[in-house]
Amino acid sequence: MATTQVATLFDAEIENSPGSPGVLLSVEDLEWAVPQLVDFRSPVAREIDWQYIQGEIGVALPQDFMELSDWYPSFAVDEFLSVHIPDPGMEQYFVRGVRGQLEVLSRLRDTGRSLGYVPFPESSGLFPWGDSIDGDYFYWRTGVLESEPWTILVRGANDDWCEYNGSLTEYLAGLVRGTVPPEGLPPDFPGPAPVIDVD
Repeated sequence: MATTQVATLFDAEIENSPGSPGVLLSVEDLEWAVPQLVDFRSPVAREIDWQYIQGEIGVALPQDFMELSDWYPSFAVDEFLSVHIPDPGMEQYFVRGVRGQLEVLSRLRDTGRSLGYVPFPESSGLFPWGDSIDGDYFYWRTGVLESEPWTILVRGANDDWCEYNGSLTEYLAGLVRGTVPPEGLPPDFPGPAPVIDVD
């Protein structure tokens, strides 16, 4: 029987790197941590209709995610962790996927299996951004105040709920560098030279 736990993760300091703690990782910094990603960078900014997405979901998504989406399509790390990114002209499908995951979270909450976490748009509600082939799910934990930064929460397939106090790009870069432990995920993820695949 799986045990339920909450772990809080903290990035470790990396000397002389652009991804040091306290600095919001930009797309360029994530590319520095995951150079294989650069092969899939769009030559021009992708024209995603963020105004439409915000109007449909009722909130602006984190700036680092929007910047990442402006240059990259959805991608998977080591054929395991998938980051869901909207495509230009197909924003409605991104919104539909978000709503589907929020409905799943609502059912978990209603049946007492969410460990007290609630779906967006409730206060500090969870907002989905990715999943894994093993059935892990990745969320932002939204802020109570509009100016409050969103953090990361992982719902592991074994019912582990693990928090990371940082942004999506910081989390991904830290996983690859080995400075963020893969709590709730397989201990050998990702490998030393993770493969990047795009949809």
